[in-house]
Amino acid sequence: MRLFAKIFLCATLVLSIALSLSGYLLITSSYKNAINRETERALDEYQYNKFSVQAALLINADSFPDAFPLDYGSPAALFAEDKSLVFSNLPLESQFKMLDMVSDDIVTYRVEQIGSKPYIMVCGKLTQSGKTHYLLVASDISSVSIQRNEMIQSFGQVYFLSLSISMLLILAFSALLTRPIKKLTKASARIARGHYDKRLSVSGGDEIAELSESFNIMAKAIEDKVDELSANAQQKEDFVANFAHELKTPLTSVIGYADMIYQKDLPRDDVRNAVRYIIDEGLRLEALSLKLMDLIVLNRQDFILEEMPVDELLENIAQTLMPLFVEMKIELLFETDHAYIKVDYDLFKTLLLNLIDNSIKAGSTKIKISGKQYGRRYCISVADNGRGIPAHEIERITEAFYMVDKSRSRKQHGSGLGLALASKITAIHGATLKFASEEQKGTLVEINLLCEEVETDE
Repeated sequence: MRLFAKIFLCATLVLSIALSLSGYLLITSSYKNAINRETERALDEYQYNKFSVQAALLINADSFPDAFPLDYGSPAALFAEDKSLVFSNLPLESQFKMLDMVSDDIVTYRVEQIGSKPYIMVCGKLTQSGKTHYLLVASDISSVSIQRNEMIQSFGQVYFLSLSISMLLILAFSALLTRPIKKLTKASARIARGHYDKRLSVSGGDEIAELSESFNIMAKAIEDKVDELSANAQQKEDFVANFAHELKTPLTSVIGYADMIYQKDLPRDDVRNAVRYIIDEGLRLEALSLKLMDLIVLNRQDFILEEMPVDELLENIAQTLMPLFVEMKIELLFETDHAYIKVDYDLFKTLLLNLIDNSIKAGSTKIKISGKQYGRRYCISVADNGRGIPAHEIERITEAFYMVDKSRSRKQHGSGLGLALASKITAIHGATLKFASEEQKGTLVEINLLCEEVETDE
C-alpha cells in the first residue's frame, strides 16, 4: 500500500474513532445528567406524595384507605404492611419487585420500562398513626429518551458530514505531504537511469527538507564518484590505447633491425649497432610504459629533465627509423645545430617519433628533420611533402581520437592519439608545438624549447 493511502486511511480511522468516542461520551453524559435531574424530580414528587398519604392517614385514620387521595400528578401505588396492593394507577404491565429492596430508612429508585415508556420508580416505607405502608411513585421520563434519540440522530448527521469534509481535507493534506516524497522518488529514479545531476529544491526546516538536503548531498557524492570512476576508466583506456600506439613504431624498428641481421651477412660492427638499437628500443619501451602510466593515469607533470646534446638525440631517432625508411623508400634529410637541451629522453623521443609517424602516414616520400638554435631558443622541425592538413582542421589535430582522414587512418591502424600525446609531452618540456600545412604540399611541425648556448672558438 502506498504511503498516500496509508496516511489517508490512518487519519480517517483515527478521526472516525475520535468523533465516535466524543459523540458517545457527550450523549452519555447528557443522558446521565438528564436522568439525574429526573431522579431528583421523582424523589421530590415521591416526598410530596408521601406527605399527602401521611396527611390522609393522620386525618382519616379510621376510614383509610377509603379516604385515600386519588389526585396524584404521577402514577403511584400504595401497599399495605403485608405488601398487598391497596391502590394503583400504574399501567397493568407494572412489576412490584422493588418492594423487596425497601428498608426502614432507605428509599429505593431505579429506571424501569413499563410498556413502551421508561419510568423512574421510587419506592419507600412510611409509618403513620401506627400503620405501615409502602408507597411506589413512577415518573415518566419518555422526554429524556426522546431527547437522547434526537441527539443520537443529530450527532449521526453531524458525524457523517464532519467525516466527509474531514476526508476531503485529509485527502488534500495527504497529497500535499507526500508530494516531496514523490519528487524524491522521481529524482531517485532519474539517478538510477544515470542522470546524476538531478537535485531537489529544499524549502522549510522540517524532516522532509532535511531528507531532501541529505538526498542532494548523496546525489552529489554519487555524481563525484561516478565522474571519478569514469575518469579513472578513461585514463586506463587512454593508457592502453596510447601504449599500444607507441609500440608500433619501435617494434617496426626492432623488427627491421632483427630482419636485417637475419637476412643479411653484415659486418660485426653493423650487427653490434643493430643489436644496440634493438636493446635501446626494448629498454625505452620498458621505461616508457611506466612513464605513460604516470603521464596519462596519474596525470604527472614533474618528470626529471636531463641535459643532452640535441644532435645526438635526433641522430639516434633517425637511426631508429632507418629500417622503416628503407622499407617504405622514404628519403630522410637530417640537419642540426649542436646544442644541449633538457628533456626526458623516453618521452621526447616518443614525441618526435609520433610527428615522424604522422608524416609517414600522410604519404610522404621525403621527410626532413632539422634543428636550429636561436640564442636561448632551439627549434626542432619535422617537414614532409605529404597530403597536408586542411586549414580548418589544424586547430583540432591535437584532440584525442581526432583523425583528419578517418578511413585512411583506420587502414594504417591509426587511432588519433599520437598528436594528443605529443601535445602533453610538449607541455611537460615547457615547449610549444606549432603546425603549418598546405594541402597536397606537405606539413611543417616546429617544437620550440629552451637550450644552453654553446660557446664557439674564434
